[in-house]
Amino acid sequence: MSMEELEKRVRRLEDMDQIQKLQVHYVNCLTTASWPEVHDCFSDNAVIDFPQGVARGKKEIVAIFRDLVAQMHVGLEGNFVVHPIVTVDGDTAKGSWLLYIQFAHPRALPKDFTDLIGGEQADWMQGFYEMEYVRDRGTWKISLLRWRRRLLSPRPLSER
Repeated sequence: MSMEELEKRVRRLEDMDQIQKLQVHYVNCLTTASWPEVHDCFSDNAVIDFPQGVARGKKEIVAIFRDLVAQMHVGLEGNFVVHPIVTVDGDTAKGSWLLYIQFAHPRALPKDFTDLIGGEQADWMQGFYEMEYVRDRGTWKISLLRWRRRLLSPRPLSER
């Protein structure tokens, strides 16, 4: 292996490490409901795609966290992000992750979730992130965040 190949390999590994740290920082913002801090995880023209809506750019991202995400993440949850798959291609990257949300104090969730489970209180949820990242002025930022719920307890009424 040439020195140039070794340098590229080390750079890619360092980039993957920085991206994983960015994702963990983002999830820590969810866990602590740090909405003023979460927007720093995103690039200026980032896109968030949730089943409940899409936000484009930091102004809309701040609004979707304040108005939607804050209904579910109030700082009393355990959030676990696992199974990272990250690929880096120069100054862009893609990733996928599983997110587990454990509600320490089960409570009613926003209407679109309570409709699924017949008004019951949720205990935990699993979803997956499809992510894109961009190196922005030397720092990795989230450029696309797509989240979809996969599992919910209690199970949705349609699955019982």
